[in-house]
This record gives sequence, C-alpha cells and structure tokens, in this order.
Amino acid sequence: MAAKKRAKKNSRSARKPILTILRNLLVLGVVALISSYYFGSFALRVQIERAAIQTINAVRSSEWLPRPVTSLLNLAYDTIPGSEGLVVEGGELGHDETPLIAGLPGSNSPVRVLRNKSYINLFNEKARQTTCIAFKLSGGDPQDAPIPDDFFEDPRIKQLRARDLLLGYWQPQTIAPAQALAAEFGTVGANEACLVTNLAPMSATFSSGLWQRLMYEITVTYPRRFGETWIYLGPVMHTQSSKLDSGVPIPDGFFAIVFDQTEAGGLRAIAFLVPQDATDTKLRHYITSIAKIEAHTGLKFLPEVDYHAQEVLGLAVSPQLW
Repeated sequence: MAAKKRAKKNSRSARKPILTILRNLLVLGVVALISSYYFGSFALRVQIERAAIQTINAVRSSEWLPRPVTSLLNLAYDTIPGSEGLVVEGGELGHDETPLIAGLPGSNSPVRVLRNKSYINLFNEKARQTTCIAFKLSGGDPQDAPIPDDFFEDPRIKQLRARDLLLGYWQPQTIAPAQALAAEFGTVGANEACLVTNLAPMSATFSSGLWQRLMYEITVTYPRRFGETWIYLGPVMHTQSSKLDSGVPIPDGFFAIVFDQTEAGGLRAIAFLVPQDATDTKLRHYITSIAKIEAHTGLKFLPEVDYHAQEVLGLAVSPQLW
C-alpha cells in the first residue's frame, strides 16, 4: 500500500515540471504574439488581425454556444480593428431622430408612406402588403411595455385585415418585431407593431425559427454592441409568388439590412436574404448584398449617399456576421 502511494506521489511530482514548462511556453507564445503585433510590420499586423477574426468568428457563430460566452467573444471580436468590415464615408447622416438613414428609399412600384412614431412603413396598397419597414434602435435601457394579444386594423389602409393573411399553415406575423419596438418605444411601439400593415403571412416554422433568431441578432445583440442602428425589413416576392385566398401575395422570403455609423462617422451595412423554405440554420449563410435585395424588391436604398460610396457599399457582401 505504501509503495502505491509513493508511486502516485512520484507520478504527480513528475507531471509538475511538465505542466510548468507548458505554462511557460504558453506565456512566451502570447508575449511573442503581442510583441509581433505591436512591433512588427503593418502586413504582419493585418495577418494577425485576420487570423484572430477568423478564429473568434468560427467559435462565436456556433449555435450551441451559451449566450454569455457569445457576448464575451463579441466583445473581443469588436476590439479588433479589422472587424468593422467595409466602411464608406457617411458624412453627416443619421444625426436626427428619423428611422431612415440617408433618405427615403426609392421604389419601382407605387408606395404610400405610413409614418408611425416607432417606424416608417413603405406600403404597397395594390398588393396590400409593405415593401419596407424602417426603424432605429438606440441600444439603451429597454422599456417594460406589454405586447397586445391581438392585431389592430390600420385606419389608413381600410382594405386590409389580419384574417386576410391567414390560410392553412400561413399565419399573420409581425415583420418589425413587437419585442424590439416595445423595448425601444414603450406602449406606443408595442401597439404600432401590432398594426396589420406590419404583418405578413409566414409559416410557423419560419417565424419561430430562423426569422426569430435573425431578429434577435439584429434588434437585440447589435444595438447592445454598437449603439444606434438603423434597420430595414421587408418581404421578397417573385413574379410567380403564390397568393392567399384573399389575394395577398405570400412572400418567398424576407430581407433585413442593418446600417451602423462608426465613431469616426463612417457608414457600414450588413444585409440578409432569407427564404421562407430555408433549412440551413446558420445565419451567416444568408448574408447577401444590398444590390441583390434591391434587384429582388425594386427598392433603392441610401439615396443621399455619394454615388461612389453607395455603389461600393451596395455591392459588398460582409464576409461574416458582425
């Protein structure tokens, strides 16, 4: 028995120097990496930043990762200079209270501008459905406002009711999420979110799955990280899109665009195009360009931005989630 105890003790003693050596090597490696970053060439610094971005992004985008851990990784990610992505000259845009950034989007189809206190709705009266909903979130302390159980008719659009968006597994669902508008604008936001003009027919699988995850990312996570964010949402219809018995078209998918101004006044954007029949659950696989959304919707965003900057930002596709 005594021999066994001595053997275990000797084994533990033998491991201690090895662990010490490994720990020292790790510390030396970190010091060497930091020294290379701060005292190395510009090209080496860019390589280190790119490697750090790729490493952190690969981990933080995992669905199984607990949200507190994801938040810490987001914090580390945002401290890396190259993580901002493509930034164009933003000028003096976005310094007032409007939910629009860089002007009212243009549209190939006739739209009626419905101005609410919490968002602006570019509504297509002929299709009885919105083309785009724009709102701004500040990332401040959320308000505690109850969300109504029912939807409300919009007196400005009398030819649309919630039941017009109901058929089989198609259910009327809010496009701009009620939770986000209620948290930002209180009771007014909660009530305006439930107007029928903010609804679209969605399948339960889509609305409670991929769309809900995307809405959390861009209406909760992004404002917390970056402060003021401008968000544009809307349906995407193809020429042969199906219609409900009421004649309201069923969106083939939905788009989301998030605009952010950096501290230096630069403008950046990330865009998503998500089909209703999407099966892939990874949000990064639905990142697209603003130009592609414009081609699908007939909308034209950022009319007040310089043409060159508008074109550069419009054609860019973010390589990863912010």
